[in-house]
Amino acid sequence: MLACLFCLSACDGNGGSHGKHEPEPDPGLQGCADTASCPSNPPLSIGTDRPAQVQIPSNYDPNTRYPLMIALHGYGIDGAIAATYFGLDVRVDDKQLILVKPDGTANRDGTRFWNATPACCAKVAAAEDASGEDYTQIDDVAYIRSLIEEAAANYSIDTSRITLFGHSNGGFLTLRMVCEASDYVTAVISIAGSTFADASDCAPASTPVSVLLLHGTNDGTISYYGDEILGEAFPPAQETAARFADIAGCNTGSPTELDSVDVVSNIDGLETSVLDYPDCATGVSVQLWTIADGPHIPFPWAPGATDRFIDWLLERPHPQ
Repeated sequence: MLACLFCLSACDGNGGSHGKHEPEPDPGLQGCADTASCPSNPPLSIGTDRPAQVQIPSNYDPNTRYPLMIALHGYGIDGAIAATYFGLDVRVDDKQLILVKPDGTANRDGTRFWNATPACCAKVAAAEDASGEDYTQIDDVAYIRSLIEEAAANYSIDTSRITLFGHSNGGFLTLRMVCEASDYVTAVISIAGSTFADASDCAPASTPVSVLLLHGTNDGTISYYGDEILGEAFPPAQETAARFADIAGCNTGSPTELDSVDVVSNIDGLETSVLDYPDCATGVSVQLWTIADGPHIPFPWAPGATDRFIDWLLERPHPQ
């Protein structure tokens, strides 16, 4: 184990000695890789009450540390569909990563959702099934944290590269994890997601997280310009980006326009502008990618777009 105990000692007047033990430093997330005890044939499902499917490389080696990526689906679908939509499931071998595909809670109509913020989407799920259930008590942050811990216990994980990739409702939860689980999460991508209406509701831990926001200006479900759902507001994409840039210690006063990129193939040209916030904490990036005229579900992805997303995440580890 990486944890170590520091001890200070001093001699007393009679030649004896006494020791003073200082608090043991927090070792961070620990797992089987830290004790060389990872099984060579690990389970492909984790989570007790809500199992999540797991993909590992076909040449998985318990002596190699792999980045962990978690796909967070949008409202009404599931983790497997989200992983396919993002293009992650077919890149597990090529990118040498471990992919977790969790499912949100199903309401009484069977619609899966995440309790991410007041706007999205526990209240929507309750309104649609007319059950009167209070889904706002579901703790999905704790659920995803538990999956990360269980993944570390079963697979050889590189804990400096624990990433989230979420869309819509999953994008909201992705950004909430930045607020409440930055001790675990290292880099995230939120597609068509947003955050709390009140910035003070996001109380991040001390470790900065790299954040890429991807949002289309023609999104009719989660507006790029901010809106509300069942009376619960969410901020515009630019405000959301600036908030997370501020959390990461970036210079929010002078974001830089980088070269535009091609993200979706059914919009001509380099349709996506890239706004980069400079002077962030060491090794951390915060960017807003704006898809001109982009819809809520951008697709099909342009050639190379998914690889660009994955590389962006994996190239921004937590400092060790």
